[in-house]
Amino acid sequence: MTKESSSTIPKRCYRIAIGTFFFLQGFTFASWAARIPDFKAVFSLSDGALGTLLLAFPLGQLLGVPLSGYWVERFTSRRSLLAAALLYPFTLVCLGAVPLLAAPQGPMPPYAVWVFAFVLFLLGLLANLHNLSVNTQAVGVEKLYGRSIMATFHGLWSLAGFVAGLLGTLMAARSVIPFYHYLCVLAMGLLVVIFLNPYTLRQDIVSEASADSKPTFNIFKGMDSFVLLLGFLAFGGMFCEGAMYDWSAVYFDQILHVDETRIRMGYTACMLAMAVCRFLADRVVNRFGAATLMRINGLLTAHGYILIVFAHHLIPATIGAAMVGVGVSSIVPVCYGVVSRHKGVVVGRAINAVSTIGFFGFVIGPPIIGHLAQWIGLRWVFAMIAALAFSIAFAGGKLRR
Repeated sequence: MTKESSSTIPKRCYRIAIGTFFFLQGFTFASWAARIPDFKAVFSLSDGALGTLLLAFPLGQLLGVPLSGYWVERFTSRRSLLAAALLYPFTLVCLGAVPLLAAPQGPMPPYAVWVFAFVLFLLGLLANLHNLSVNTQAVGVEKLYGRSIMATFHGLWSLAGFVAGLLGTLMAARSVIPFYHYLCVLAMGLLVVIFLNPYTLRQDIVSEASADSKPTFNIFKGMDSFVLLLGFLAFGGMFCEGAMYDWSAVYFDQILHVDETRIRMGYTACMLAMAVCRFLADRVVNRFGAATLMRINGLLTAHGYILIVFAHHLIPATIGAAMVGVGVSSIVPVCYGVVSRHKGVVVGRAINAVSTIGFFGFVIGPPIIGHLAQWIGLRWVFAMIAALAFSIAFAGGKLRR
């Protein structure tokens, strides 16, 4: 339990503040993603070269795992969050400034793409720090409420991604260069930190394990099989989610042969369903428990993929994609909420461990799907993903409230 007293500051203020930091995190990430085509054009990159360059971001996230875990344990999630909330969008501005290295009307210097890759690596590292610190704050606020509110926070992240995507499209249409676009994101981060820093929790949840533990770079130190189970559930959920991000449009194009203007309907349906359901999931957890919701999540995801596999037309496949969005929407938030109540582990470190295992599902899932699809076909790969979702439903039944 945190030592923060809720008598001086209403707990709703903490919830609004941390929810805003979640929104800022999603907004920053989506602002970067929305302008990727602009950077591709600026550096004159082929699809393959762009794919290689984009690896810098997840590499930064991966190598930032032990650093972020140590930093949060050493300096608290509050200080880490306030620092990340400024440095994350500031690094985004630096990313947008790289194309300005070229002289007016002149060619891009050869070293610029390497500078871009390095800054993108730092962006991934800071994204991980922001993610860990804001989720650690969120479990503290959830503790103050005494009931599940984690999924709502993640719903704000999804909502921010949708808003930032629309803004990025508008900025690109008006030929606003990423540098000026990202300055607006930095200004937003600065305002959030200035006005909401008093409403962040000054102390993290302290468990018996936390009291006797020193900060470490080994995020799996002191973890038990239950934490690994949650890690598997997060891995499966993010694997299924990543498949929709990267392969749903390809599936609708190559397997269903729909019109080019409609190939992203499945992706859009999935994202909208995910965002909406994250605002509803906490009610299910509070009434029926985490195990029940995880079973529902797994079954909905599995049947969504099965519907896509057996569908031969756009509408039923789109419905299946929406079912997947509903299913994966609360898997990771539920895992974070459950691990925060697990006794005998350092809370921040346990969240980091679950997040890291889940992150691997998001990163390695799409390339694995690509290689398997070349071997057995994308339709059969989606059927295999349905089997993975069924395993989530089975393993989720072992959770406790």
